Parts: sequence; structure tokens; C-alpha cells
Amino acid sequence: MTAAVLGPFREAGVLSDADAHIAATLARLAGEHDPAVVLAAALAARAPRVGHVCVDLCTVAGSIVADLAGDDVDVAALPWPPADSWAASVAASDLVAGLTPPLVLDGTRLYAERYHVYERRVAEDLLRRAAVDLPPVRAVAAVVDALLGDGASEQRRAVDGACGNALTVLVGGPGTGKTTTVAALLASLVAADPDVQIALAAPTGKAAARLGVALRDAAQHLEPALAQRLASTEASTIHRLLGVRRWSSTRFHHDRHRPLPHDVVIVDEMSMVSLPLMAKLLDAVRPDARLVLVGDPGQLVSVEAGSVLGDVAGPETEADDVPVRMPLTGRVQALRNSRRFPTGSPIDRFAHAVRAGDADAAMAVLGERAGAAATSLDWLPVAPDDGDAIATIRDLVLPLSTSVCERAAAGDAAGALTLLEQTRILCAHRRGAFGVERWNARVDAWLTTAGARPPGAWYPGRPILVTANDYRLGLYNGDLGVVVESPAGRRVAFDSAGEAVRLVAPVRLEAVETVHAMTIHKSQGSEFDHVVVVLPPAGSRLATRELLYTAVTRARERVTVIGDEAALRAAIGARVVRASGLREALWST
Repeated sequence: MTAAVLGPFREAGVLSDADAHIAATLARLAGEHDPAVVLAAALAARAPRVGHVCVDLCTVAGSIVADLAGDDVDVAALPWPPADSWAASVAASDLVAGLTPPLVLDGTRLYAERYHVYERRVAEDLLRRAAVDLPPVRAVAAVVDALLGDGASEQRRAVDGACGNALTVLVGGPGTGKTTTVAALLASLVAADPDVQIALAAPTGKAAARLGVALRDAAQHLEPALAQRLASTEASTIHRLLGVRRWSSTRFHHDRHRPLPHDVVIVDEMSMVSLPLMAKLLDAVRPDARLVLVGDPGQLVSVEAGSVLGDVAGPETEADDVPVRMPLTGRVQALRNSRRFPTGSPIDRFAHAVRAGDADAAMAVLGERAGAAATSLDWLPVAPDDGDAIATIRDLVLPLSTSVCERAAAGDAAGALTLLEQTRILCAHRRGAFGVERWNARVDAWLTTAGARPPGAWYPGRPILVTANDYRLGLYNGDLGVVVESPAGRRVAFDSAGEAVRLVAPVRLEAVETVHAMTIHKSQGSEFDHVVVVLPPAGSRLATRELLYTAVTRARERVTVIGDEAALRAAIGARVVRASGLREALWST
């Protein structure tokens, strides 16, 4: 019976073998024979695998196309149960109504029980924190002036608000001053209480390292005692902050029974935090501690289940005013004035159009001539595997990659690392004709033909991406390095946040890959002078407005977009929508 019910959905690519196996097992244990319930169970099992917290039985038939590998499947033709009776059938099942049900039905949203617990815990904790008014700390005018300067009114409001709140959600796009605002808040808290304990965390090692560097840079504008205090505050990954137990990657030393000792906990790059990790973080933060969540809701969401930052930020990031006062009103501080790109520059207008989902406006910006603006936006309207596209990318990256090889062969590690940060190819896919692996192979082949790449895997100038945290070496997922010649032989050079370049023997590196090109997901938290965005054709399920926005905003000065108009319009029109009840729980009136 199970095979007959789920077969069409497996053949269409909607369900995996694992989804079907879980549903069949649950149905057998519960004595469930209703095909509609079995299908619902399989979809609930599938949901976290593709990023959803739950499955909405009311909308899944119309929305699930976004999760398919292509657009050649007629999802509407699949044997969906009648929408008006599906939830009622599930509600009557022992899978939901039994003594220890594995599934939870909330309205028309069906959850694996564990994910419903995560969602409820996160909502309850955030609402409780939002209702707490801590003894206000007065923002130190001299500190705020030194860090924010004149004309930073929205940043000043954010600092003032966070000084009295147990919960602050600080959101904004690139260049809006989120880190500087955090520095002003921390400096004010330290000035009020020099013994305050502060924790800085981010989802990845690379993001944590960048947060630490940014705060140290900001601290240089403060008087010495405050500067030293901020500069000495170490940033870590969330997992390291919570204390991963050696025998489990999901169990932590710090939880509600052993909370963190910190008075202030700052979490950066919140868009990458999944719902399960958020639940465990909140469990570990003391009820009387200040919690500050920082990020850009327009960027890519976590690769795991949930879209926590977007759900928590809610309508306050989508409109100037929220007409009805809700529990989180006033706790969300939105920074909208970006200083990364000049206001009205091509990149600024294109990024805003992409984030708003306005394909016509985005195409209009791409169609303009860049002129003499400080930033540059170029567009080659062909598929990335077109000969013109390949030749254009070769001309853009080969001279720089050749210079990196020359500097590295000469032993100039600092120079090679500096050049490495200038240009990067960003791809939606890892594999395939438009993926990272293909472009890395192409650049290596170009370097060989040009005589810049000697034989061997560890050639001088090979750019290296660390793909897993290595606390033993102090290297983190996302760190960039380059192979260089040294008196001791070939080594991989890594920047050490303003200190001397670190040289590591290749044999000591366990999880690295070549990175002439990198996925847009991996680029989150990084910046480059020039990014070359390689868009797959229309129909790719990975190409979304969040992906394109993230790619474009990695650039400091110049963006080159490779992709035809159909691919661009498809990406801008496709939005990442994660099935979840968190936003409703936090923002419902």
C-alpha cells in the first residue's frame, strides 16, 4: 500500500527513499492505512531535509515545485489528497492523536515532533525576553560619538534601544554599520560595568573571525582602556561557545541546566543559524542576560531547517511602521542606510531591486552604462557555458591569478594573500556545467597553458579554502590561504587578522579545496573587490533572489553578472520560502 501511495511522489523527485521509509515505518507502528496520512507523514519527514520546519498541508501542493530539481514535472498532476479534508484525516490518526505521537498537527502545519518542540521553545523564549526591561544602561556619548560620528541617527537609536532591552534584533544590509553599532553598544556596557562578561559568536569560524577583526578595528577609535577591553574579547563559533561534547555534534555542555556565564551574548550572521541551533543557544543564555541577534534577512538562509532571522525580524524589516504594537515591536532595530556602495550607484540600485523582487528595475539597472561611478556593474547576457562568457571570465581572472602565482613563487605571502582577496568567481552550484568544480578546473588549465602553474597539486599560487574548523591549527571553515614558497619548502599562508602571516605545512591540513571559484553559500561573510557571478539557467532550484543578492553584496567595488535575461528574471522571481510557524507565533496579534 505504501509503495502505491508514495511511488508517484518518489518518481517525481518530491520524496526520497529515506522519506518513504520513515513514513512506512511510522504507519506500520501506528497501524495507519489511510493513504493521505501516510503521504503527510512522508512530507513531514522530508521537510527538515530541504530546509522547512514543517509541511503546510494547505499549501504544499502548490509550493513544493520550488524543491524539485527541475521544472519538467507536473506537480499538480500528482495524486494529492483533497485539500479540504487532508488535515482532518491527519488529525484523527494515531500518528498525531496517540499517547506519544511522532507528529504534531498545528492548524494545517504538520511537524515532526522534535521540530515542533524546537519552534515552540524558540518562540516562548524570545517572547519572554522581549517582555523583560533590564535596568537601562546609559549610552556613553563620547563613545558613541567616537564610533558613529555625525549623521548616524538610526545607529544611535539602535544603541539606545539595546541598552535597555534584554533582547535586541539588529538587522541591515551590507555597509549599514551593524558591527560598528554593536561596538558602540559593547563599549557603553563596558564603560558602565568594566566586569561585564561578553560573548561574541557566529555560525561559522570565518564569520566569527571577521566579527572579531571588525570589532578590533572599531575599538581603535576608543580610549585605550575601552579599546583594550573590546579588542581582547574573543569571537567563536556558536558550537564552540556552547561546548560541543566529543561524542555528539548536537549535544552541548551549556544548556538550561548549565547556562553560559556571560552577561551579554552577541550573535552575528544570524541568517545562517538554523532553528535547532537557535533553540539550543537560547537554552544556554541566562534569562537575565542581554541577547543581541545581528544579521541581514535578505541573505541566504541556513542550509538546515528554518529561516530564523527572517521570522524573528518579521514585518519591522518590511515596512517603516508596524501599525499594531506586537510583542517584538521596538526590539527589532533596522539599519537601512548603506555606506558600502554610494547611494544611487549601479550596485546599490541593483541590489535593492533584487532584494525587492523587482526584476524590471534590476534589468533596467543592468542595461545602463556604468559611466564614471565609483562602483561598477557589468552584465554579459549569455549562458555561462557560452564561448563569450568563458573568454570574458578568463580575461577577468587569469591576469590576477597569474600575479598570485608569481608572488607566491617569489615567497611574497602577504602580497599573494592581498591579491587573492581582489577577484572571486561565485557560483550557485558546486557541480555541473555551471558549478565551482568546473570553473576551478578551467582556471587551473588556463594557468597551466600560460606557464604560471607548475606540475603538482600544491603549486605556488594555489588558492586554498578551509572547509572545516580546525581548532588545533586555529583555522576555520571559510578561511582563505595560498600556497607559497618558503625557506622550509612549500607552505600554505593564511592571514592572521593584522598579525604576521601564518605558514602551515600542507600535510597538516585535513579539509581544504581549491578556490579560484566558490559557491555563493560559502561566500557569506566574505568580501572581495570584484565578484564574478555565474548564474545557472532558468529552472535551477538554487537560483533565488536571496542567492543573487548575497552574491552581489559580497563586492566592495565591482560586480560582473554572467547569465541571460531569463536566468536573471527567474532568480529574482524565486524566493526562499521556508514552511514555519515561528513568524506567526512571534508576530500574530
